[in-house]
Amino acid sequence: MKSSTLYAGAVLACALGLSACGGGSGDLALTVSIAGGVTKDGLTLRNEGNGEEIAVPAGAGTIVFKKYLSTDDEFNIVTKTVPSNVESCTVTNGKARANYYTVYTTVPSVFCKIKTHPLSVTVNGLNGTGLVLVNGSDRQAVTPPATAGAQVSVPMAPIPEDGPYGIAVLSSPTNQTCTINGGSGTMTATGPSTTPVVTCQ
Repeated sequence: MKSSTLYAGAVLACALGLSACGGGSGDLALTVSIAGGVTKDGLTLRNEGNGEEIAVPAGAGTIVFKKYLSTDDEFNIVTKTVPSNVESCTVTNGKARANYYTVYTTVPSVFCKIKTHPLSVTVNGLNGTGLVLVNGSDRQAVTPPATAGAQVSVPMAPIPEDGPYGIAVLSSPTNQTCTINGGSGTMTATGPSTTPVVTCQ
């Protein structure tokens, strides 16, 4: 009888103490911040602490695991899969024991680095100075070739995979007019979807 009484008392103490016996109230929502501009589906996160996995939709800024945690539950967030256009993902504050500080103050975050690819513009017929090409905030002044009118390849800033680009002629060289063909497109895994070509006359 004494043994049964002690056991019942231990069970009661465990129920009241919750986290002290490894249980917990299960009221902590595990939220993860997603950074880096994930533009495609395919990112899957896994909580190694309880085995739960969750898919992160393209463009999501945060994601919440469905299983709530109890105080002192261990969580360990890892990336199981990444989108095809992602180079790598880094998890910060992803491993700890759950409490209001670790879950809601030092919020776990995942930063994914998108793959980038080179973009260049072919320039034909250039024989003077003053040609400037732009793509968003990227601005490139083009040096005329040693042989007037010879073809020139102008490297622009790399473009994120699946990201758009729009090359424009900001200014033409003295005594010439330059037009562009194929200046807008999307960066694919194998390169730009169009070939930007500038012709100066």
